[in-house]
Amino acid sequence: MVCNPDGLENKPLQPTPAERDATFSSASRYWSYEANASVREIKSGLNLKRFDIRHMLGRVPPIPDRARYGLLKPSSLASTWRVTGSEDCEVNGKPVHIPPVQLRLFISTPTKVTLDGNSFRKWMEFDGDDQPNLLAIIALAWSYILSTRLVELQGRDGSMITYTDTTAPLCRGDERLSSFSVDVGNVDSRRIRWFAAILAPGSGFQVISHQGDGHRYHSPWALSLATQKSYFHIRPGKDYQDLEVSGRTPLNSYEALHSLVDSCNREGVSKHQLHAALATALLFPTHNYLNVHPALPHPTAGNPSSSPIKPSCEDADQLFNDLPYYITLSCGGDIINSTLCGVFWNPQVPSNLASPWLQPLMDLKGMKSVQSTTGCYAEVLAMICARRAPNVAFLSIGAATSGLTSTILEQVRTGQPPLERHAYAWTGVPQSFMDIAGEGKYYETHCSQTYIRRSDCWRLRRLPPIVDDDLHYRIGPFTPWEPPGHALMKNCPLRVQVHKDCNRHALVYEFSTWYFSNECTLEDNLGRDMLIPHIFNNDLPPQEADFFRDLQFADNENTSVDATIASFRWVLDNGEGRPPEDAYKDQWLHNIDDADSDSDMMSLYIDSSASEG
Repeated sequence: MVCNPDGLENKPLQPTPAERDATFSSASRYWSYEANASVREIKSGLNLKRFDIRHMLGRVPPIPDRARYGLLKPSSLASTWRVTGSEDCEVNGKPVHIPPVQLRLFISTPTKVTLDGNSFRKWMEFDGDDQPNLLAIIALAWSYILSTRLVELQGRDGSMITYTDTTAPLCRGDERLSSFSVDVGNVDSRRIRWFAAILAPGSGFQVISHQGDGHRYHSPWALSLATQKSYFHIRPGKDYQDLEVSGRTPLNSYEALHSLVDSCNREGVSKHQLHAALATALLFPTHNYLNVHPALPHPTAGNPSSSPIKPSCEDADQLFNDLPYYITLSCGGDIINSTLCGVFWNPQVPSNLASPWLQPLMDLKGMKSVQSTTGCYAEVLAMICARRAPNVAFLSIGAATSGLTSTILEQVRTGQPPLERHAYAWTGVPQSFMDIAGEGKYYETHCSQTYIRRSDCWRLRRLPPIVDDDLHYRIGPFTPWEPPGHALMKNCPLRVQVHKDCNRHALVYEFSTWYFSNECTLEDNLGRDMLIPHIFNNDLPPQEADFFRDLQFADNENTSVDATIASFRWVLDNGEGRPPEDAYKDQWLHNIDDADSDSDMMSLYIDSSASEG
């Protein structure tokens, strides 16, 4: 190898045209192949048997049952990890506490929802005809079930469940209706009243989950169906003789869930559609927080006998038992948002090449096969994400169903999408290069100099220091993309240099901690531990002549620039100063200010020969 007098540490952050073009070509090939495979699956029928909705729960802790613990409502949730690696290293076995995520257990205003969504307007599975598409109806039912279960677990303090005076009207016989008729079968008046409430225009029920400061706050899944007239009519069985719906006693969550499953069986809806609607409902708090109104697909009729896999009573009981876990996942800050954004990240691509990796993904909507159907782009992305991250496949489908996918892409395009540090522990989907230990030795030798990859230098910064150095690296960079290039080991802070000869360190999840408003805490290791191994498949597939050959890089590197700035800002904002390397003087970093930028060499940067691994 010929020695470069400038050194690896001084390589510019901007990629060369050859590096950029190679990444763009590989990405075009990868995304177009995945898109074509998704289009074929959508047209032939979704093969959802390979996905298990429970896998999204991973190690998600269940929201505590207040009656069992006698505590106030939890306000936040944190996770604790432990360092593994070389047994003779002083940090081995030390705990790492990730700052808590704030829980969103109530909202001030119900989320407005419409039925004009464009994605998954047809629902066809692999081994059946077109099913009735009741995603919207089932998602509305799930909003009630989740809301009611939250009050049952965390009630008191004025929490309550009530029906409003607004209902979906009854219909009988063969009236020709402009709205969608929901056949509820021969059920009792309480269940008819429940269907009339969840399908009412506006809000047919209210779940007040918190009262304080003179205000009432709604459940995080509270919805308002945006329409002046009813989208739905309720068609009861012939044994029901009343002309109006009546009754004031709401169903509890268990009764409502079994009523929903019975209805799915009667209508010929598969358990996969039931699960997709649950995943859609889990996203409603995220929609409310981002101020993005859900747009669900309008229900359509289909072949009621087309579904070979209908939900059973056992499935309903399993879903009920898992509700506390789904509630935590749904209300846990940006956990779901971060996870969905993280699916598009590639651990093999550094921050300075994020733009050429992502552009072909954004350009997929120009494919002829995608343009042929309105809403197909979001469906294609959902199925691509399902294959990339099968743990959360149903969440990806839910995002397309509710109209959240475009917002997810906008966040990904910034290079700094939401990063919830607990999400990897709870869902099993890596959020960032910091969640991956890396491979091989920490150091490399080139031209008689000892180097370390910057990504490893960043990872080691987050470990607990052996000697306190007044640096603050409790959380990782605000971008998932790893920094490019290498650093001289002697230019790294002592907390990094001491690990030069260590075996790879990793952080292993141990438990979660609930924090309550009265300053009580509760350690929780009750997660189901259903975590399945997750590996992004970024291998290059066979060439797809249909699309990628015609793509050209748009020469817009904003994502790469912003991701790289975010990665380096994490170092420069922690009082470390700028190491004496040309990379820190790069044009991309000119706008970053740091208090110690005038110092070429700080006392932190000692020669690596003075420290042991």
